Amino acid sequence: MRWALLPSFACLLMYGAFRISVLTIGTSFGRPPDAAVLAFGVAAVIAIGCLYTLVVLRIPARLIVVVQALLTFGPYAVIGESWGPISALLLASVLLGFTGRVSWLLAALVALAEFLVRVWWLPGGGFTYAAWAMLVTGAIGLGFFAMARLAHLVEELRATRAERASFEVARERLRIASELRTILGERLAVIIRGARARPAEIVEVAREALDRVRSVADDYRDRSLAAEVEAARAVLAAAGVPATVEAPELRLPERADAVLAALLRRTVIAGLRHGTPEHCLIEVDGTGRLKVTFTGLPGVPLREAATPVEVEVVELGGTVSLEARIPLGPRTPERIYTPRWLAWVVLLVLEIDHIGTVALKLFGARDLALAAPSMIQIIVVVVCLPLVAVLQLRHVLPREHLAWRGTLLLQIVLLFTSMALAGDIVPPSYAGLVAGVVLFHMRAPWSWAFAALLVCLPLPLSPGSNVHVTVLLSLVSMVMVYALCRLPVTAAQLEQARRELTRMSVVRERLRIARDVHDLLGFQLSAIVVKGELAVRLADADPDAARAHLADLVTVAEQALSSVRSITEEEAGLAFGEEVETARSMLSAAGIDARVRLDATPVGSLGAIVLREAVTNVVRHSGARVCEIETSLEAGVVWLRVSNDGALPETRGRAGSGLLNLAARTEEVGGSLAVRRDGDRFTLTAGLKASPHRSRS
Repeated sequence: MRWALLPSFACLLMYGAFRISVLTIGTSFGRPPDAAVLAFGVAAVIAIGCLYTLVVLRIPARLIVVVQALLTFGPYAVIGESWGPISALLLASVLLGFTGRVSWLLAALVALAEFLVRVWWLPGGGFTYAAWAMLVTGAIGLGFFAMARLAHLVEELRATRAERASFEVARERLRIASELRTILGERLAVIIRGARARPAEIVEVAREALDRVRSVADDYRDRSLAAEVEAARAVLAAAGVPATVEAPELRLPERADAVLAALLRRTVIAGLRHGTPEHCLIEVDGTGRLKVTFTGLPGVPLREAATPVEVEVVELGGTVSLEARIPLGPRTPERIYTPRWLAWVVLLVLEIDHIGTVALKLFGARDLALAAPSMIQIIVVVVCLPLVAVLQLRHVLPREHLAWRGTLLLQIVLLFTSMALAGDIVPPSYAGLVAGVVLFHMRAPWSWAFAALLVCLPLPLSPGSNVHVTVLLSLVSMVMVYALCRLPVTAAQLEQARRELTRMSVVRERLRIARDVHDLLGFQLSAIVVKGELAVRLADADPDAARAHLADLVTVAEQALSSVRSITEEEAGLAFGEEVETARSMLSAAGIDARVRLDATPVGSLGAIVLREAVTNVVRHSGARVCEIETSLEAGVVWLRVSNDGALPETRGRAGSGLLNLAARTEEVGGSLAVRRDGDRFTLTAGLKASPHRSRS
């Protein structure tokens, strides 16, 4: 069920009941038809409503509109003055079924046709009644059109949320792929060429590439500049460095915000690594400018961000200042699309319709056989009702944007004062407009009770009117006003939700890529560093062994180039068995005895990623002589354990980003990861989903 269309259908049912009621009792210029003609008229009203429903449901509308036009104007020949005006639904169907200027031209012709029928064909009501019929047709038709159009917009927003998120994720993936190729592609190519010609340069280039990989992985963790400013303040305070932060409310484009956040993080860390500054000043403004100044800390090697950004580093005496600026282009305020103008314009037309109806009654007194207008009635039409209309248009805004209680009370007082002073020239259905505002601003269930009271209160002021007809017309106005106020707000909320879903999808993609950059490329570059260092040491003592390690190094570098592509295409997949052999080779190159016992194989690539990170930590952060890799199957869970006998004292209590990544990954698939240190022995244990087929070695 398309819930956004419910107000349109509810309004349609009440409007159809209203038209049937008018047809049954007749009008001032036409008597009720006999039973057979009445049955024909009721059937025509129902058919017109059904055809309009098809148009609202977006059934191809041109033939439907032709049939609807025949049913709208044809019954005049049979029923006469008591039929219509009911062409409001035809006008709405034309606006919904056609596009561009053609739709508005046809809609104007529908309203004009209603006027001409009353002037030339059925002139009993006179020119004033014909003008009133045209005005009502335009106002109610625009109301039905606006309700349906806004409902369509709400449905479109709901349907396109996932599509937009996928598009933004794909665009972010392409952008990151370009950055990774720029940062790592050239360095890996140098490593591959250097392995054949200048092996002594390999380690330096590989270390630089590894450092950039860590930096890129850190940059892709989505953290706002405002959050990074607070984190920098806390880190500096913990280091005992007085800090001054000048950062007003930050509203930067998302990409600029992320780049400056990463640059601030790295700048503060670089400053603290090279000493204890006397003072740190952080200045940020909304023009894309970030400036970090350290006092009492000369010679800090501050670096640029991974993404191109204008950075200037100035050293003057004991002061180092880094200033970064991202060109933002023309500054345009962020806008959430909502067609509030459409609701506002239609409500304006409805107000003009009601004021025009009262004015036609008052100044067309000769045609309608009414008494000459009094001064009080003229004041009501010229002053009071326009004030009611102005307040009504003001109340289109959400309650959060205005002090609505006082103005709503004033509107109600003005309306009922006008009804009491002007008599029956102000129709009781006028209260339906205010009841719709009450539904919009007040909270249920009080809003429904108060709206019902407003609809019923004017009835005693018009004792000669048909109660059920008046109530139906008031309910139509109430539902129409409520829908026109509520649907733009709903559209804005859905647009905001769509943006938030898109942002979160992009954040998840960044986190995934950050993990893969760290876990995959970090391992491969670490392996290149280890094998390159070993090849350099063996170059004189054992040239054959050195060449073998260089050959392995080239293979790993080519795998790294492939990883750059795979990381930004889809979830990078690894085979556990292949990773075990790679781990053996890397441990052997580092002079560590690898002891492997596999009694089960994990499903998917997560086990391979856990093994890769664990072995990388053993090679880089331990003095191990022996590394044990074992798997076992217990109660449907594959347990992977990687332990070594060379844990260094400084690793106590520390958890790097790699282990945090692994813990997050395993938790996402319902697994677990734990580390334990017992003297010099360090053990990483991961519980992973079991494979349906066990493998042994």
